[in-house]
Amino acid sequence: AVHAGKAAPDQNLPVRLQCLGVYERISSPRPWIEGRVERPISIEPANPTPPLTAPVSAPAAAPPAAPLPSLVAPPEFVPIGFYSDVNAAFEEALVILAMGLACQVEADPAGGYALFADPDEAERIHAELACYQQEQSAPLPVVVTLKDYASGSVLTALWILALCWSFWMQETTPGWVAGGVSSPEKLFDRGEWWRPFTALFLHADLAHLFSNVASGVLFGTWVCRSIGPLLGWVLMLLAGTLGNAVNAATHRNEGFSSLGASTAVFGALGILTGFAVFQSIRNHSGLKNFRYLLPLGCGLVLLAWMGVGSDPRTDVTGHACGFLVGGLLGLASGRRGQPQGVL
Repeated sequence: AVHAGKAAPDQNLPVRLQCLGVYERISSPRPWIEGRVERPISIEPANPTPPLTAPVSAPAAAPPAAPLPSLVAPPEFVPIGFYSDVNAAFEEALVILAMGLACQVEADPAGGYALFADPDEAERIHAELACYQQEQSAPLPVVVTLKDYASGSVLTALWILALCWSFWMQETTPGWVAGGVSSPEKLFDRGEWWRPFTALFLHADLAHLFSNVASGVLFGTWVCRSIGPLLGWVLMLLAGTLGNAVNAATHRNEGFSSLGASTAVFGALGILTGFAVFQSIRNHSGLKNFRYLLPLGCGLVLLAWMGVGSDPRTDVTGHACGFLVGGLLGLASGRRGQPQGVL
């Protein structure tokens, strides 16, 4: 193996990088480049002198447009770049090697380093180096690792028991539905503020109850896994309650009433959508790349598919209000996924 070791910084050591028919282990001045190179190469000093120094300073800025006056290009090569730091010269030389081309680094006695390569490949080399520099200057993507929360099975089971108990009370207690149904008149005119919440535990029939339980378990489990069981169920019930209140405000003076857990169920769908939109915006540098439209579109498709039924009693406005409020709550809870590192 050939190693570029330590030497005095003022030595003039041209280094020739050529493609040969053997594999070599190289050690460059950049410690993270060291290792086995997939393309067969070797590094040969032009003169049998001590190895080249590997400075630790950062790569120099853009090289000057004209060659260093004290250097003469090898007969078969043309200048590709000029550097005040050997690290930058070796780094771009390795890029050329990765293209399968030969190159040469010359150290100038007056200071600086020049990189030479085949004139027939100069245009392609410049294009490749420009792409490399653009990749190096690009911001590192943030990798967000979401916390692995529990599914909230205990709280979900309690919610199901509450729905079943309330449905049993509907069948056995006269006035149970009338005392808890959501009504704009009783909410705004009589000040019965609890109705948007109690209406979430009332259902028209057994099929209505089963459909809401099935959907609630599905979306509720995903919400709990995303932001945590306790916060998840608090936000779902809050989305359902506020959704019912907004729905009642849109039906004032219409003799309107509504009941059912579906407002909270679609609130859970909205929470998932808003949470996913927030994560997409944060992970991909803001709104400019429009990747947030994917989770938003998926949420809207599910709302349209599941929220509009053939039954004329279906409260489409209530579903939409629950989804809207849930989406805002999901955006607000998006920080529950914390960035753990970068690539």
